[in-house]
Amino acid sequence: MLRRLFLVAPIVLAFVWLGCDTPPLVDMVNAESALSNARSGHAKKYAKDELESAEVALQKAREEMAFQQGRLSVMRSYDSTDTLIAYARTLMQAADDSANQRRDIALANAEHELQVLTEDLNNWRESLDSKLTLYRAEKLWTMAQMSQATAMSLLRQEDLEGAVETGQECREQLAALRMAINNHDADELDRIRASKGWVSNTLADSRRNGSVAIIVDKEEHRLHIFDGGKKLKTYKVDLGFNAAYQKMFAGDGATPEGTYRVTEIKHSSRYYKALLLNYPNDDDKKRFAANKRNGRISKRAGIGKLIEIHGHGGQNKNWTDGCVALADNDMLELMKYARVGTPVTIVRKLEGVQ
Repeated sequence: MLRRLFLVAPIVLAFVWLGCDTPPLVDMVNAESALSNARSGHAKKYAKDELESAEVALQKAREEMAFQQGRLSVMRSYDSTDTLIAYARTLMQAADDSANQRRDIALANAEHELQVLTEDLNNWRESLDSKLTLYRAEKLWTMAQMSQATAMSLLRQEDLEGAVETGQECREQLAALRMAINNHDADELDRIRASKGWVSNTLADSRRNGSVAIIVDKEEHRLHIFDGGKKLKTYKVDLGFNAAYQKMFAGDGATPEGTYRVTEIKHSSRYYKALLLNYPNDDDKKRFAANKRNGRISKRAGIGKLIEIHGHGGQNKNWTDGCVALADNDMLELMKYARVGTPVTIVRKLEGVQ
């Protein structure tokens, strides 16, 4: 009997020892918590595949632990569960590491792109400041500036996709701005060629007749008085709010370019004193009709009138509806030289005249 007990005892102890294997509940809870943190962190966005692999491994660990818990206690073994949990934790750490690395790279790239975009925007601002006001170009620049500011805000919120997308909108607006500038510059060349002839004829008549002539240089914002073909006086002027363009229709804010004459002297005016010009002249009327025919302007548009050289200028900005404005003291002095019939030539850019 005693001999039989000695033979059975080791077997019983072995079963008891095997039955003592306990599920790794604490490790599983810690792994679940780590997975939850990974899901709420950068891994969900920047390491999606690695995170999914960790989720699969942890799910297998759950299933393995449940399987073992369903077995007889003497048959349970949680070695595989421990291994799967450890593997899942390794994958989670890899996901975190990859996510942080990719996030840093994405942030650096986005910051660089927006920095370049900001520099482009500033360069365009300097370029526009060196030109007469181009209404469409100014509008496009303002839209681009708003897009850039939105992109920077999205970057600070780490919405990189939104920042990049909005940055692309900014680039498209700057591309449209470039096209507007290029189209204007091409048109400007033709206008400068034409203006040389206007200026040459105006000065020739002034020399021949010993008379006074007025020439307005829109780019330099200057009005010059010539007497007998020689420059006598120069005044600073303000122009129309859309001065970079040739006037096309009423209300466009452009100061017209061409050869005109003073038709009326106004010693009392809404703008202190004024010289009324014969706008529209024959060339203006022909251009207006052609623009209507080819659809460049609305059929309902009017050609405009009441273009003057008047006072209340000196504001250092283009603000008129198309007129040329001088400071009141300068306007008072100009009135001493101007007469009805005095030629007034307005050009985009005055070249070759001292």
